Amino acid sequence: MRNVSKVPATLFATGMAALLLGCMVLPNTAQAGVELSSDKPSYSDKLAAVHNSFGKDVVVRSDFSIDEMEKLQSTVKNNSVEIENLKKIIKDQARLIEELKRSAGSSSSASDVSCLKREVSDQDRSLGQLKRTVEELSRKVK
Repeated sequence: MRNVSKVPATLFATGMAALLLGCMVLPNTAQAGVELSSDKPSYSDKLAAVHNSFGKDVVVRSDFSIDEMEKLQSTVKNNSVEIENLKKIIKDQARLIEELKRSAGSSSSASDVSCLKREVSDQDRSLGQLKRTVEELSRKVK
């Protein structure tokens, strides 16, 4: 038969108690480093972020400061105003382009009419010259 030594019950109970206490104390120890305050943040304060580390959410300090956050908000606001101004400019330009198209269309038809009038005038002169030529020829023939 084998000689199997048995762990005394007191040693086993002590080990389990230490393990249980260790599990209860570790989360509290990790949280002891974070303290909440009602003070206003300083511009140089860094923002906290939640990071998932091996399945646990851990609070970490990011490299993003309160000052940078306010600058970002200001930039977003300025960009929004600039975008609205640009949209208005584009709308005004589209309206002007439409007006130019309409006026160019009417001026082109006006120029077409002028061109047609010149052609009619040129044809009238040509007809007048042909008429005189025919009259001269008919006088010579008689």
